[in-house]
Amino acid sequence: MAQAFNWKKHDGQTINLLLNNHPWSQAIKDMSGDFTAKTGIKLRLEIFNEEQYRARLNTMLQAKSSDIDVFMSLKFREGAMYDKAGWYANLTPLLNSPASTAPDFNFNDIGEGLRRAETIGGKLVGLPINLEGPLFYWNKDIFQKCNVAEPMFLEDLPETAAKLKACPARGDATVWAARGIRGAISYAVSGFIYNSGGDFSSADGKPSMCNPNTIKGAEMYANLLKDFGPPGAANHTFTQVIEMLGQGKLAMTHESSNEFANVMKFPGRDKDIGLKVLPRGKASGISKPIVFGWGVSVSNFSTKKDAAWYFLQWATSAEMQAKLVRNGVAPPRSAVFNGPDFKAWTTELPVRQAWANALIEISKTGTAISYPPTERVVEAREMVGGAVQKVFLGQGNAKDTLCALDPELAKLQ
Repeated sequence: MAQAFNWKKHDGQTINLLLNNHPWSQAIKDMSGDFTAKTGIKLRLEIFNEEQYRARLNTMLQAKSSDIDVFMSLKFREGAMYDKAGWYANLTPLLNSPASTAPDFNFNDIGEGLRRAETIGGKLVGLPINLEGPLFYWNKDIFQKCNVAEPMFLEDLPETAAKLKACPARGDATVWAARGIRGAISYAVSGFIYNSGGDFSSADGKPSMCNPNTIKGAEMYANLLKDFGPPGAANHTFTQVIEMLGQGKLAMTHESSNEFANVMKFPGRDKDIGLKVLPRGKASGISKPIVFGWGVSVSNFSTKKDAAWYFLQWATSAEMQAKLVRNGVAPPRSAVFNGPDFKAWTTELPVRQAWANALIEISKTGTAISYPPTERVVEAREMVGGAVQKVFLGQGNAKDTLCALDPELAKLQ
């Protein structure tokens, strides 16, 4: 007879988690005692900011170290590379085993696109932990004081920014801020490129940064930072942007949906922040946001893969996701997204409802592609970010700088 599933099967074991600093990992750290109470498995967690996290993770995986059992991974970014290197454990046999997977796990309740993103070459290599993408945030209080209307189209943004800049009632608030650090730009600039009618690749699969509409979108992003952004923008990622927005010192930005909970921790922001999907292009009629989810994976070098899989199931269960919602982690399970807990939480405040509505929209209309066609995603994103950075720092015009990228990007293919 097949062995029945038992949550206490690995009682007494300890598994090591290496996690990126993220609302999900902070919440997991706070709730780790619940997992130990349920399974008897102790968790040893290490959480680092993203650059340090990636450096440490790559070092450990290259060394084939068994000291990491579970790690976070963005499959659209490094999935193909990690899979080729043999770093992901194949979770399909564990998912299909009644002895390893709880009968109520209900894998199919997780959104199909997110399940597909965690599957490489027919193998399940992770489970999705959230749904996220950049959204347009604006401070309604500053807009009202300056008698400026909410922008309805992408092309309205420069004009809106100019009106805000000319308004003395704005005080010392910055008009516009966004990611300016090279490696982080492609995530935020992509919506500008797509909504302008541009794309990262042509119909024949070649890089197309020289497409006039791609240039138009990238140039608008760069000019907003150049003309209306804060000093030192080239060193800014989401942490600086969210701090300004949270303090009420920023009129508008295009930043991660995932930072919603962090913005709401600041007093008064639940009343004066508006948010929605980046406005569609007026000329193009296109709204194509970026959407993806982080996943949690098991290292192929772990000696405790079954115990690690127990953690993955617990962390992505409907019960856990219903709790994680309160930390601003958008649930990948439709039962939770459409469930009573999430509905009750979102109806408490209009801004939460706006956040939920925007997430539903990006999950339907979004893409995870924020880079030109290549498996060497990290390098491609750095190159795109570097070009946009050059433009807003006044080191080159948009057309020449972006057109010069295509032959360089083609070498990565």
